[in-house]
Amino acid sequence: MKVPISWLKDFIDLDGLSIEDIARKLTLAGMEVDEIRYVGLPMPDHAAQGMHSSGRHEFKTSGIDWDREKIVVGEVREVKPHPNADKLTLLDLYDGQQDQVVLTGAPNIFHLKGTGKLPKPIKVAYAKEGATLYDGHAEGQVLMTLKRAKIRGVESYSMACSEKELGITEEHEGIILLDDDAPVGMPLVDYMGDAVLDISILPNMARNANVIGIARELAAMLGRGLKVESSKLQAQPSTSNLQPVTDLVEIEITEPELNPRFVVGLIRNVEIKPSPYQIQRRLKLAGIRPINNVVDATNYAMLELGEPLHAFDYDVLVGRVSNSTYKIKIITRTAKDGEKLTTLDGVERMLTATNVLVCDEKGSLSLAGVMGGAESEVTDSTKNILLEGAAWNFINIRRTAKQHNLPSEASFRFSRGVHPSLAEQGVLLGLKYMAEWSGGAIAPDLVDAYPLPPKDAVVNITVNDVKRWLGIDLTLEQTADLLKRLEFKCKITDNRLQVTAPDHRLDIGEGIVGMADVLEEVARVYGYDNIPTTTMADALPPQVGNPVHEWEEHLRDLLVALGFRRLSRIA
Repeated sequence: MKVPISWLKDFIDLDGLSIEDIARKLTLAGMEVDEIRYVGLPMPDHAAQGMHSSGRHEFKTSGIDWDREKIVVGEVREVKPHPNADKLTLLDLYDGQQDQVVLTGAPNIFHLKGTGKLPKPIKVAYAKEGATLYDGHAEGQVLMTLKRAKIRGVESYSMACSEKELGITEEHEGIILLDDDAPVGMPLVDYMGDAVLDISILPNMARNANVIGIARELAAMLGRGLKVESSKLQAQPSTSNLQPVTDLVEIEITEPELNPRFVVGLIRNVEIKPSPYQIQRRLKLAGIRPINNVVDATNYAMLELGEPLHAFDYDVLVGRVSNSTYKIKIITRTAKDGEKLTTLDGVERMLTATNVLVCDEKGSLSLAGVMGGAESEVTDSTKNILLEGAAWNFINIRRTAKQHNLPSEASFRFSRGVHPSLAEQGVLLGLKYMAEWSGGAIAPDLVDAYPLPPKDAVVNITVNDVKRWLGIDLTLEQTADLLKRLEFKCKITDNRLQVTAPDHRLDIGEGIVGMADVLEEVARVYGYDNIPTTTMADALPPQVGNPVHEWEEHLRDLLVALGFRRLSRIA
């Protein structure tokens, strides 16, 4: 998973920590950072060498610095024709200190050529003579220094930059069009300099396949609080007189074991357009291609919270209703052998009875937890959105995605387990971003079908358990403090610590397995590197070939490869 540092800073104070410090903390907590990619932020001297060591683990480093003096926010006030080249234009640009004339062939502002003074100036990433950039026309990432040159009779000594030239993406066809609030003359590194951590999310850490999850881990390791405000995850219904979504939609879940929860919300009168550039930039750095403000809102909320969402064109669903009330009935069910569905990638898929579908009374709408259907997708003409957040059986989703060779961001998360509690939070967060970026009005209420809530995992541990399993001396109060950092609920009674797993955790078992799960969390927050090294008091017995033992080891390896967890301890 690729995580921009700027996004993490929305949820945790990282002052006083270098990017390498953050990478080391995450690696020691079980989330290995494979690479740090600098996108504008200054690179340490050792990072420029391409490798950094963090204890036993090394991670790659790459990227580019943006010179504070030479790469700034510029303001284009007019786009003029080039006197000697039809495909080039001249930009009247202000860099915060003086006016500049900048030559460009960018196609995304060509339509403004010769239209006179712009009623609303365009903000761009402006590089001055001497700036170090990537060559926008070279294969791969080739550094160059911006030099003065004469092009078709016009002297050029600066440029408006594309994403490739700044190391954001490989896109070089057009220049970056910044958001209107970008301060003219501000060093670009201060406005949107970033670094991206490429983190390996192992199956037992699936809860952290999101920005808030990573921030929560860092907060626990650092002993700092999260900056998540409850209002941030809440969409506020419009004050206009909109009909509640509960009057318009009903849900029927036929197989609760496969679909324990299904939530929908409604937003009306959206304007489909590109998302704000800062949102697009974050999505791109995280490896997601921006589509439009509505689809981007679903992806942004998913990356932030960890709950995959799906947006339906509400009016298409209404058009499929045959009853006189026009009330939509959403049904989740298993497919019929041979049933067909055309997914968003344009492929018609032959389904089997093991696949789960989201349907209405007319037929299938999406392949649950994997990919939406083409018929009800959001288009440029969409005005009203029905937003879905759900919980699915992780084994079923894993098999379905593999069966159809259809890996997706949604199936990646659902196949590893997403807690049903996130369905409601995800819909609220997605609606919030849609309203902010599209100007839509959120209808009151949510439709929430929740037939099979998961049982809270409760584990009891003692001081002796901590000492015996981890080899460290902690009081129950100290143990509780460590667990509370990860949002576990703790209660001390009768020399025992009763620990209840938080809502977002599906990986905490019961009994001896649950104890091991909880004590693993204690060890991670305490710090593996802080646990003293101890040796066995007795010598190891001589090793003798044992076929039964070898087969047992082979069986253990096979079970681990199939997704089971192996627990070992020294009693």
